[in-house]
Amino acid sequence: MAKKIQLLFQKSITSRIVLCFCSLLLVSTSCIDAVQPDFEFREGLIYIDALASTTPGTSYVTISETLTEFGINRTVPVLGAEVYFVNSITEEKVLLFEKEDAYLPPIDFKVKEEELWELEVLLKDGRMLKSESERVPPEVEARSIEISYKPELLFSEAFNTFVPGHEITTSFSDPEDEENYYYWRFKSYEKLIYCRECYDYTIYRNDECFQPNPNGGGPPLKEYYTYSCEGDCWRIRYNERIILLSDQFVNGKLVSQLPVGEVLLYSNDDILIELQQFSISSKAYKYLKTLKDIVDDNGGFNSPLPAALVGNMYNPSDANEFVLGRFTAASSTIISKYVERIFIEEPQLEQRIINSPEENEVPPPIVSKAPCFESRYRTGIRPSGWVNQQ
Repeated sequence: MAKKIQLLFQKSITSRIVLCFCSLLLVSTSCIDAVQPDFEFREGLIYIDALASTTPGTSYVTISETLTEFGINRTVPVLGAEVYFVNSITEEKVLLFEKEDAYLPPIDFKVKEEELWELEVLLKDGRMLKSESERVPPEVEARSIEISYKPELLFSEAFNTFVPGHEITTSFSDPEDEENYYYWRFKSYEKLIYCRECYDYTIYRNDECFQPNPNGGGPPLKEYYTYSCEGDCWRIRYNERIILLSDQFVNGKLVSQLPVGEVLLYSNDDILIELQQFSISSKAYKYLKTLKDIVDDNGGFNSPLPAALVGNMYNPSDANEFVLGRFTAASSTIISKYVERIFIEEPQLEQRIINSPEENEVPPPIVSKAPCFESRYRTGIRPSGWVNQQ
């Protein structure tokens, strides 16, 4: 069963990229442009992906570290750090809070156009990491969002075939007489029926799946049990590709129905798609463009990358330490659309578990429901624009 087919953007960046260390010391830690020299893998390298935005709820920081385990090179989340967004002019510090594998600011946090911000990270081992200051570019508003369904949206390596889904396009007017750089992300929300599934003859008790004492009596356990949500709950998915645009060839023009994302048909349930359009700096664009080229050349986020990227992060106490990734300050607008899927004939990509109450009868003490724990990938808060009342 395809239980967790979620190619989530930020998580894919930090947990699937095989980070490497520059074997030719051609860059300095003060360099703020993306570079792509030759690399060999090194353990203990820090990778940071950080965004401060003008829209509340879209800013975040993820920190990971390279690790070799059982002969496999991978990255693991770095937790327990003190993380701050710092206003470079007023020196105001905003503390971010640890949430799963990320650090998030207060829900109402936002930056403003033309402000200067930077990132400050204090690791548990005492190392201080900082970013160069970055100015927030002016906002360019997205005019519309269009969603079109295609039975063969794209070829998926995970499924080894063409898969169905929705293409997202948007339209906007590019300002004249200035350079503009755009970056798009999206979230999709699906209403969940079950909030917990327990496999391998385990049952759900005290917020976890566990194997009960075989001598405890009662009927034989089943291979799996499902637990419905105690209240409303939505699954959150993120885009799987990096979508960018420079206005080099569209300066001052109306950009109409530009493709900016694909939503695969993981589920036949109705969804709400929330598109985020970011205006970013030229240096952020160059960094993300280099990362996009590497990812696209290597089969997407599922493939390990052959090179790392040095952005605008550095260790002020150690000029020889390479800190990978970057901090980006961006202005953003959000536009959303509710999509009904009742008329779609193609089967969904994820297998659905549907049980009757009798089939799903659980051993005593009976626990038939599970809470909707808030996270980056799940929420009990009704998304703005959700239409279906069920």
